[in-house]
Amino acid sequence: MAAPDISGIVYPPSEPRVTFHLPVGDGHELYVEESGNPEGQPIIVLHGGPGGQVEARHRQIFDPERYRLIAFDQRGAGRSRPSGLIENNTTWHLVEDIEVIRKHLGIERWHVAGGSWGSTLSLVYAQTHPASVSALCIWGVWLANRRTQDWLFKTGANMIYPEAWDRFVEHFSPDEQEDLEAATYRRIKGNDPRIAAITARALATWETASVNFHPQPTSFTQDGGDDFGETYGRIIGHYFENGCFLDGEDHVVSHCDALAEIPGIIVHARFDICTPLWEAWQLKKAWPRADLRIIEHGGHMSDEPEMAAALVTALDELASL
Repeated sequence: MAAPDISGIVYPPSEPRVTFHLPVGDGHELYVEESGNPEGQPIIVLHGGPGGQVEARHRQIFDPERYRLIAFDQRGAGRSRPSGLIENNTTWHLVEDIEVIRKHLGIERWHVAGGSWGSTLSLVYAQTHPASVSALCIWGVWLANRRTQDWLFKTGANMIYPEAWDRFVEHFSPDEQEDLEAATYRRIKGNDPRIAAITARALATWETASVNFHPQPTSFTQDGGDDFGETYGRIIGHYFENGCFLDGEDHVVSHCDALAEIPGIIVHARFDICTPLWEAWQLKKAWPRADLRIIEHGGHMSDEPEMAAALVTALDELASL
């Protein structure tokens, strides 16, 4: 089945104006790109995962005449170097990397946008550096809490995507299935490179099985290239196992006082199975100033018609702030 056509909804495809690698310490170099109008409103878009990468679809929801768009591949991900490196790779490293990029580019304040894990990182960054943020636009909200990991590993998503769940579970012995999540992390960190790679790819495939509302001809991990699934699974396992390095179950919602002066738009689809609407609902209650827009016929991804239209509208509204 062909992917839905969104060419009349989003902005035309474009290439970055500038790309470069930026050393940020600890042996990491970030791939960074700029596109759009160099005199426009600065905005940074944060990709999902953890372990995803910047894609052409990210650029297409931003007006290239009104925005100076900055994007980067997070530590160990995509074109950042070294690929797959999880040492010195935590949420707090990424938060400070964003500040390093802002200062390197000479930007005083900017808008921040991101979906899925990118929404988590956007929120934690804005809570940590509110003076650097002029507005937020986030979608497919994930609060990096235990409840959603249980939805992924225990009961929830597997009841809606049982065929994908069975393909994941078949990699593990009956004993391992008693604590599937722990077994997954143990295998990825184990001494057998072949088993580690197989398990990382299996985790990536399962974690992304629920992202599309409309059936797609290829999977999210296949679209990323030959090594993408393994790298994605290795990094996301590293973050999942460590609670995304946040301080407790309710870290994001408990720090929303820091967002009180920041305008924001939250876009979340009713049928987002990857990160259920409950996440955005809890965030809205903790951040009353935010405008929550519930999309009735959409899922997790930004490149499907209903979500794309809502995001283009939201970002167009924020462009003049």
